[in-house]
Amino acid sequence: MALSLALDLGSTTLKCARLDREGHLHALGSTPAPPVFGQGLIREADADGYAEAALDLLRRAAAECPGMPLGIASQRSSFLLWERQTGDAVTPVISWQDRSPEAWCHTHTGLEPELERRTGLVLSPHYAGPKLAAILEQNPAFRDGLAKGTLCFGTLETWLIWKLTGGRVHRTDPSMAGRTAMMDLDSGIWSPELLSAFGIPEGGLPAIGSTRCGAIPLYNGLHLGASISDQAAGALAVLPPDGSEALVNLGTGGFVLRLTHDRSASPARFLTGPALDGQPPTFTVEGTINAIAPLLEELGRGPTLMPATDPAPGGFCLPDSAGVGAPHWRADMGPEFSPQARRLMPADLRRVALEGVVFRVVEILHGLAALGPLRCVRLAGGLAREPFVPKALAAASGLPVVLLDEPEATLLGAARLAAGLLPFAAPAGQTVDPDGAWLADKYRRWKAWSGALLA
Repeated sequence: MALSLALDLGSTTLKCARLDREGHLHALGSTPAPPVFGQGLIREADADGYAEAALDLLRRAAAECPGMPLGIASQRSSFLLWERQTGDAVTPVISWQDRSPEAWCHTHTGLEPELERRTGLVLSPHYAGPKLAAILEQNPAFRDGLAKGTLCFGTLETWLIWKLTGGRVHRTDPSMAGRTAMMDLDSGIWSPELLSAFGIPEGGLPAIGSTRCGAIPLYNGLHLGASISDQAAGALAVLPPDGSEALVNLGTGGFVLRLTHDRSASPARFLTGPALDGQPPTFTVEGTINAIAPLLEELGRGPTLMPATDPAPGGFCLPDSAGVGAPHWRADMGPEFSPQARRLMPADLRRVALEGVVFRVVEILHGLAALGPLRCVRLAGGLAREPFVPKALAAASGLPVVLLDEPEATLLGAARLAAGLLPFAAPAGQTVDPDGAWLADKYRRWKAWSGALLA
């Protein structure tokens, strides 16, 4: 018997699962997301194709588990505009990987201190606020439509909820709104000051409601119990509320998160965002590695094993494919290889890229240690199953690494919230034996190489 359903609106794959009464997930289906396309800094996807894929997954899930509460977890910062009357998209899905407003950010650097104070984010072209600001400058008719309310703005879960309710519900939650760079963390509302700076009318923005939705009826017989950002869902499911552990979630991007109730303690150049509203509210403090999957896909498939010694001592990689993320925030860079790495055979080059992912994670973990000592690291996501990665992370970080038995932390968190359970699932996992003693020294050399590259 199912307790709830969960849908993950991913960048690469959409997934659906049910949660049973023992707290275990059971896959109900998955489908590839429409591919992201675009030249230069542009990264977009087919809006109608994305909605059709999501609705088809839910149609099958609702047939198997009718009447269930549904939790939706969504990739963050990807958004679109659509017509309020018809629901027709007027833009593609603008992906979180898109960096086309880079020039807008460069000309509005004076906004950064205010934006960091109000949102816990840095001024980056990855977020919906700068993206939408640049779009409205180029398309004044869109600004008029938002001001009049004839056009709607929404992240992917907002658009899907709109469709599932026949246009009755236009909502988001704080974990998603907080990633747009338009919501004030203290008040929990769209910031009038930031909307003014971005030139964005509030009329077309969704209402910000609780992550736990109650029971919003959907046309397919399900009812919406929760909507939440993907990384917040995963962190809440696998991390104890005391903030003593970190989650490393390696999928299309790399995300390293800790939980806290005191967002003022976040280290500089790391991201702070709402995870769960409540008293007190829970926040994530996060470092990101932007879009690691595209690079690894180019370099072929694994598995990549751990060599006894380093076959390429001078081979280094900065693996962020969509601009270097926290704590550097260089939207103009990535991915980068050292000259020695470029001469390697494909299998060796892939291992160097995986080393780069691991070293970026270790760098972020060191930054998050400003919140206090870490007791252990919990590892999830598709790339966590690559044999090289868990052992390398344990060796390079010097921390206990627990490889979670349940790889779908995002679905687990969304399903538990929809079912009305406490989000922390205390999932089982296996402590990894570190391997590759040479990685700790190579990390120090990688740090010097990447620091010179980013200087």
